[in-house]
Amino acid sequence: MARIAIISDVHANIYALEAVLKDIQRKRNIDEIICLGDVVGYYPYPNECIELIKEQCSLTMLGNHDAGVIGDEPSFYFNPTAYEMITWTKDNIKPEHMKWLTTLPRRRTIERNGKSIYLVHGSPFKVFDYMDSHSDKHWNIMLGEAFEKIQTDVLIVGHTHVPVRKKFKGKHFLNPGSVGQPRNGTPGAFYSIINTNPFNSSIVHLKYDFSPLQEKMEQLGLPKTLSDRLSHGV
Repeated sequence: MARIAIISDVHANIYALEAVLKDIQRKRNIDEIICLGDVVGYYPYPNECIELIKEQCSLTMLGNHDAGVIGDEPSFYFNPTAYEMITWTKDNIKPEHMKWLTTLPRRRTIERNGKSIYLVHGSPFKVFDYMDSHSDKHWNIMLGEAFEKIQTDVLIVGHTHVPVRKKFKGKHFLNPGSVGQPRNGTPGAFYSIINTNPFNSSIVHLKYDFSPLQEKMEQLGLPKTLSDRLSHGV
């Protein structure tokens, strides 16, 4: 049985990432850590987060903010605040870390203990689309089309910053939520742990002190709206 920690949407929030990695290290029998992308963007610690992700994760996918920083996602796909931080990141990221971002895959299918797992930041249809709905009927339609396309046992995505677990006709869908900027109304950091055989998953929520990050944002004159989101989980 493989026991895997799934993280996503770190967004250069080193305080959240360190809290999550520390918690993962305390859990027994974690075989590997997989990151679903958006290592950078929004917050001011891209280099520190990339260094930890490179060290700790067996596989990291390309997120849309990562793509924005390396110039693979046009500016008009981002709101002004997000693009301000993408521009800031371009000016402050180390060249070797910029180069590393260019190596990240957009899609990947892996096998773990007899389970096929499809990994993508956003959606198997378009890599930076959102898989989200407020309707169970729409979820079933969307998941049916997705699993018909990818033909795997498991589909794992990030991008929405909202944790979701669903079963569909013997298949499994998972979104671990966001490490660095949750949007489900609960402040803190979120990640998931999966066991592959038999398959099961859990969502982990951690509280951590994000006030030093908010203070750093203020010192640097970076958008207050991004700091405020940490306090409200939206």
